Amino acid sequence: MKITRMKKGYIIRLSDTEMAVLNVTMSEGMGSGMWQGENQHMDPEQKRIITEVQTMKRDWMVITEDRR
Repeated sequence: MKITRMKKGYIIRLSDTEMAVLNVTMSEGMGSGMWQGENQHMDPEQKRIITEVQTMKRDWMVITEDRR
């Protein structure tokens, strides 16, 4: 997920898979079964994102500044 901080507000860019992971995370929380390894019902792409975030191979959020 890439967040750009503009002069007035933010722009959030994320893929459909990242949005699906974010929806579940926001509704169930980071302590849900999805983040604890009980994610058999998830797509392989969603599992990959969660694994990369947990093993610190990928940042969950990348924030950049853009003051146009």
